[in-house]
Amino acid sequence: MRLAVLPICLAALPLCAQWDVRLELPRPTGQNLPQTLLSGTGNLVAGDFDTGQGFIATVSRQLLQVGPLLKVEGGLEYSQFTADGNLAYGTVSQGANLRQQGVGLDINAQIWVPFVGIAGELGLIQRFQRYTFETAGASNAKDLSRTWLRVGARWRIPLLVVHPYVVASYQQPVTKENPVRLSSASDLVAYLTAQGSGQEFQRLWTFGVGVAF
Repeated sequence: MRLAVLPICLAALPLCAQWDVRLELPRPTGQNLPQTLLSGTGNLVAGDFDTGQGFIATVSRQLLQVGPLLKVEGGLEYSQFTADGNLAYGTVSQGANLRQQGVGLDINAQIWVPFVGIAGELGLIQRFQRYTFETAGASNAKDLSRTWLRVGARWRIPLLVVHPYVVASYQQPVTKENPVRLSSASDLVAYLTAQGSGQEFQRLWTFGVGVAF
């Protein structure tokens, strides 16, 4: 009887952990800048952002455990997303940078598959970030408060004392907006005397490692 219970106990080991520390590398996609209007004209400025870089560091604490299969955590994160691109007006092209950084509060549910060390994850993150958009010496900044949806999966590396794991996730904002109102330097009136409309990151994939203890 005891031997029969042992595999169940081992499968439930990750649920015994009270703390979870995770570092993820995001691959955010910055939205292009459609229909950007130049002041005093009806012309459009084309622009696209490349896939960016950054990091997400998260510390979580167990809130609820239901049997060996379900665990709910609450956490605090610090994140930074960046993406580089360019804006083009006619034959003129200028480099651009989009950056969001700040803290977040999250709640995350883990649903474990018995005996294999694999869990699916579903969570919400309330991120409070500073949005910064820069191009050719002009800059715009705004504070954003956004709720993000997170869907992920993790695989636990079998150890008895701590529980290291690898994790991947897909994330996107539940709501979006156009936070940029861009004003340019006076000596670039022909191009950068602009009322621009930029947008925040649309989505991101993350890949990372963590340890539960």
